[in-house]
Amino acid sequence: MNTEVPELAGLRCALEDRVLTVLFDHGELNLLDGPLMSSLSRLARWLSGRDDVTVVLFGSANPDFFIAHLNVEILQKDSARTPDSVESFQRLVGRFRALRQATIALIEGRVAGGGSEFLLNLDMRFAVRGRAIFNQVETGLGIVPAGSGPQHLVREMGRARALEVILGHEDFGADLAEQYGWVNRALDPDEGWRFVNRLARRIAVNPLELIAGAKATVDALASDLEPGLAAERTAIVAAFADAHSTRRIEHFLRRGGQTLEGERGLGDLVGDP
Repeated sequence: MNTEVPELAGLRCALEDRVLTVLFDHGELNLLDGPLMSSLSRLARWLSGRDDVTVVLFGSANPDFFIAHLNVEILQKDSARTPDSVESFQRLVGRFRALRQATIALIEGRVAGGGSEFLLNLDMRFAVRGRAIFNQVETGLGIVPAGSGPQHLVREMGRARALEVILGHEDFGADLAEQYGWVNRALDPDEGWRFVNRLARRIAVNPLELIAGAKATVDALASDLEPGLAAERTAIVAAFADAHSTRRIEHFLRRGGQTLEGERGLGDLVGDP
């Protein structure tokens, strides 16, 4: 089997000892735009056919941003405001949840919105103290999370905390994210990569079939996500039809959203009236 890793725009991939390390490296914000989503789709397809990769370890080459969020300018287009478009994103992130490989993320910078929903479809998440910041930002933009985030947040956190995260659209540091269940655990900066690399290699000694089987055992009682995903699609399309979402998205971009300065204070930016 050809062991060369794919060349993908916005992603740096390296394969060693059956562990594929993938670093986001896509502009100053690692914005989840069309090219990056295309690369993630190609990566998921490539991984689905690989028996020589047993663990996928995600990180960022940008110390300030893991994934900022979905490119909000996309949401200003009518073509993105349809159930089919929303379902396409749900399928994209869901493909990573369905992989046979174990998937792990180390979060060192900011991650929000669709980036958080991508993370929630991975098997394990670890956050670096003083660096990682989480925000499920959508309601600050006048819409709702609809990339499977609500389904996974309520399972990880419980209903009340999931609603706090979604409706409050505030920044969460690593320790609070750990307390709420957004991540497995918070790690000190000097142990982050050492910890996840050691974990990845402990897992990688196992055959892919064993890893996939273990994942199947913990997912056996998971209920069908589709009713929840359909509710997400209905809710976000309804939100798009309300002028409130148009005003909030325009306000966000006008106040500095998707600029370095604005994104560094994302929680405050989307909280402004």
